Amino acid sequence: MSISKESLRSAPPLAGLATHAEAALPGLGVDATVERLRRYVYLETQCFFLLSAYFNSLPEWEVKGAISLHLWQDAEHNTWFRNRITEMRTPPHNLDKVPDPALETFVGELRKAATTAEFLTGIYGVLKPALAASYEALRAAAHPIADQPTRRLLRFVLEEKAEQLAWGREALAALAPASKILQDWEAHLQAYLAAAGGADGTALRIDPGQPLRRAVLFPPSQAPRRDARFSRVWNSRGVVPAPESPVHERIWWMMNVRLNEMHVSELIASVITDWKGQPWTFYHELARHLWDETRHCMLGEVAFVSQGIDFTKIPTHVGFADYPNTKLEPADRYAFLWGIEQGLMVKSGKQAEVALAKAGHDERATIFQDFDWADEVLHAQIGRRWLEQKYGNREEMNAAYERVRPSYDQMKDDDLRLPGRDWWPEFYARFLKDKDPNPVQEPDAAPPVADGGY
Repeated sequence: MSISKESLRSAPPLAGLATHAEAALPGLGVDATVERLRRYVYLETQCFFLLSAYFNSLPEWEVKGAISLHLWQDAEHNTWFRNRITEMRTPPHNLDKVPDPALETFVGELRKAATTAEFLTGIYGVLKPALAASYEALRAAAHPIADQPTRRLLRFVLEEKAEQLAWGREALAALAPASKILQDWEAHLQAYLAAAGGADGTALRIDPGQPLRRAVLFPPSQAPRRDARFSRVWNSRGVVPAPESPVHERIWWMMNVRLNEMHVSELIASVITDWKGQPWTFYHELARHLWDETRHCMLGEVAFVSQGIDFTKIPTHVGFADYPNTKLEPADRYAFLWGIEQGLMVKSGKQAEVALAKAGHDERATIFQDFDWADEVLHAQIGRRWLEQKYGNREEMNAAYERVRPSYDQMKDDDLRLPGRDWWPEFYARFLKDKDPNPVQEPDAAPPVADGGY
């Protein structure tokens, strides 16, 4: 059966991207589009490094969780913009240069946030809303067919930026009630962004005047912090349950290990911040590594909250970040992490953790550990890829790990001499032994699981 000419004319033209009338309008040109995208790359990059630099200093648990996700999403958006620029007659070697000194001045003021409230106001109250509004404007100005690739990227970016801003609004309402100090701080930053012509440089530039500048820079610290809800913060997880302990108990200990993985994210954030001069791909891949570790931490949080347990009352281990971040060079920090993750690739490592969850007939823990294992395989590959460029070969990478591991172990041993080191048996017996959604049938033998070391 043939299709009539009338039916053909009624099918959506131009792949449904626009009507002929809409496509007949000129849209924004290549040079103007590249100029805007270069400014976006600069601001997204600076936002990325601000999030990593402040990550350890911000004590609020929920803020660390959201920043972990947004750090990775921002890295993704940044990479998309970088790639799109190179598709439009522009070489990549100038993408990390400052496109406008006024933007650099704005970012310099943003770095002077003195509190979590000021930091969140600067990022989620000023910078990200300005970027989102500019992305919307560029998407509206771009030609729907000639520049469909840019419009497509912006559609995906805007979806995630909207989610980020929604979180930011709720977080600011909860953590930073309106005050004269915050209102003045927001107005201060808005003035410097206006002096740059806004995020895309197209708005009227208004000089804020030198007297408005903050004179003091508040440098963030790489020592990890926790908020006031956490009753015990120390440099060890405590005494690991013996291999002959019940499978049920050992599964819950694994969930405790997951819960403590925020300090792995804190280590990676310090590496991103302190390891200067690396290719952008390096920072993008480490952002994914960081987000994965926070996801693992969230899995532990979910497991305990599902039992009605306040996870902030569980002793929290920060030593895996505190020691490397404050004592080691950034490359050695990452080599230290890689050495441990590479060691978990053996059968008694991540594979055994999945087997243990299966042996306990715990479907939730099995899923959690299975994805944790998949992620750690990726992380070992990322670490090997970049550390081989630094150290030259696998032997030197292993040597770097072996060089720094004893000092970390000594720090943990020192903490294990403190009162309360063997807190787990009482905690397990009181809160977990009889509270599990998956009834456990003890197998004849459960696989031994290696202590991951962090």
